[in-house]
Amino acid sequence: MQIETYIIAIGLLIGWIATAFFLIKASKKAYARGFDHGVNLAREQHASSPVCSIADHELMTKITTSLGLAVETWQAFPGTEIMVAKVNKQRRQLTAFAAKMWLAAYPAPLNTEDAA
Repeated sequence: MQIETYIIAIGLLIGWIATAFFLIKASKKAYARGFDHGVNLAREQHASSPVCSIADHELMTKITTSLGLAVETWQAFPGTEIMVAKVNKQRRQLTAFAAKMWLAAYPAPLNTEDAA
């Protein structure tokens, strides 16, 4: 090989290494900037809004009602006992989850008159 070939190969190798170095450096900087922005945004949203809004609770209640209708429909068909049991379990879990979210967002105030 001639010396020009070695010079070109070494130049390409140095260029690839420099490109990789600066791409890694830029991606780390962009990730850190985006991650910090995402964390700050999440903190602001968490502090400014309740965990569960009334619309969220109504949606979960409507889904629970729809699951109840599905169970009543499937009970009429033979061979759907497994699906009926599964949907009943999911319906109970969703109802409990909706109640838990509602209580987390809007805890019941303690009434001192009832405690006495």
